[in-house]
Amino acid sequence: MNKIVNKSMMGVAKRIMMCRPTHFKVDYSINPWMDEKVQADFEKATKQWNTLKSTIEKCGAEVVVMESEDARDYPDIVFCANAGILRGKKIYLSHFAFPERYGEHVFYKRFFDKLGFETSFNQKIIHEGAGDALWCGEGMNILVSGVGPRSDVQACEDIQQKIKLNADDKFYVVAARLVDPRFYHVDTCFCPLDENLAMAYMPAFDSVSQNNIRNYTELLPVPEKDARRFVCNSVVIGKHVIVHHGSDTTFKLLEKHGYQVHPIDMSEFMKAGGSAKCCTLRLE
Repeated sequence: MNKIVNKSMMGVAKRIMMCRPTHFKVDYSINPWMDEKVQADFEKATKQWNTLKSTIEKCGAEVVVMESEDARDYPDIVFCANAGILRGKKIYLSHFAFPERYGEHVFYKRFFDKLGFETSFNQKIIHEGAGDALWCGEGMNILVSGVGPRSDVQACEDIQQKIKLNADDKFYVVAARLVDPRFYHVDTCFCPLDENLAMAYMPAFDSVSQNNIRNYTELLPVPEKDARRFVCNSVVIGKHVIVHHGSDTTFKLLEKHGYQVHPIDMSEFMKAGGSAKCCTLRLE
């Protein structure tokens, strides 16, 4: 196993990106959870976003906010987990599967350029960032990358080439094929808690992917009823887990493993197919 440590993803999260939901609404349907007839309450969504932000800060991480006043045409830009995949100060920007989100990468690039990141973007390959690729395993050097609904398997090799820090930097990209349309991104059904443990709803993956993931991390299985409440779409800060309320079975399991659960209401964002993790991107 690789001895190099992915420092930006190891240990307790220090800095987390969020994008203000200035133009958030359910304006189209690009996943099974979205229904234009079931509109989000903007005022309530803003309060929920602010609660998520303050909870992250109470758990010890700094929140870096990306403003989005000029991103009027992109209501889903609040889901900044999809901005890209980070390794150190490099980021592989997303190329979205649907035209409704395609232009978001321009705003993300501007944001990361200001923070001093080295960005890369491949307009020929579809991949939806850290919403569909999560670090786990020893040294946080295994990247479980979604394949299927929203990301192309070709991205796996391209990611490995583009965010490699130097000639000695070695990590593994593990393709994970998603087979349940309700769980269209990896972060809707898989949540690394540390380098050795993750919670997951494994039926969302095909059998080969399930076996591959089990090779790299121990799993806490979550029941389908909790998975449907996006319990895997949690923000993890050390031993703190920030998550949409109501998944009591999984909450008890997390507590048995020493985690403190912080249930919050993310109902308005769930109308668009996202929850707490979708609204965040770990920077370090």
